[in-house]
Amino acid sequence: MSRFRGGTGFARPENALKRADELENVGQKQAALQALHDIITSKKHRTWSKTYESIMFKHIDLAVEMKKRNYAKEALMSYRNMCQQVNINSLEEVIKYYLRKA
Repeated sequence: MSRFRGGTGFARPENALKRADELENVGQKQAALQALHDIITSKKHRTWSKTYESIMFKHIDLAVEMKKRNYAKEALMSYRNMCQQVNINSLEEVIKYYLRKA
């Protein structure tokens, strides 16, 4: 998805989530997972918002379904760095969700 130099191609995380839903609906789960992974691990998007929690839930669903353990691990590490100072409860919810799904 990284068509642009130094960016993920999405100006806002909501757009990445919407695009991932569209890709999943047409059967392109790998592309949907990659779009979400790019936005979570992007250096550009570092400020936590509630949207990132929704992105992480969707990312975990796809990663577990496709058995992409390393994608999930890398996204969780990036998410931890993103929200540890702002909203640690969100990280706890995402980890609990991952453990239920895995």
